[in-house]
Amino acid sequence: MGTESLRSIPNIALQALEQGLDTPSLYILAGFSDNDSEFEIIHYYGTALHELGIELPDKRNAAIQLGLSIADEIFDNKRSVIEGVMEIKNIAIDAYPFYKETKHYCYDSIGFEKVYGLLDQISDLKDAGSTQWQVNKTNKELEIEYALKLMDELKQWYSLMKAPIA
Repeated sequence: MGTESLRSIPNIALQALEQGLDTPSLYILAGFSDNDSEFEIIHYYGTALHELGIELPDKRNAAIQLGLSIADEIFDNKRSVIEGVMEIKNIAIDAYPFYKETKHYCYDSIGFEKVYGLLDQISDLKDAGSTQWQVNKTNKELEIEYALKLMDELKQWYSLMKAPIA
């Protein structure tokens, strides 16, 4: 958690109080200012979460949850599939060493290997410049085709990650 994120916690605590959540640590957090100790903010943040019965996910699950929330924005047309999947890969997936869990293909432990492969193809296609990849299709037509496949694979990954663990 960065310094900027820490500085926003008192405002978040105040909003939580305004919405009816009520714990001693939330009151303390809401009273903090920019001059207060980051260590105290972190301490009361953890205590407030405990008082509210909120358990933070481990780093692996947090990375997946972040990826899923970005996917939600893609599905809601708030961002393009290519840019959104790049963000999933660069911000969420890369936040945890999933590549170390590789069995056969990179990111296959979380079912992201096909999404990643298509993203890599699109990236290579964009880097091709004026070099035409296929005789019968322009690179822009190929990019659109790959983007549609990327959306399909993203939906499959999303369903896989949202499925309850048996």
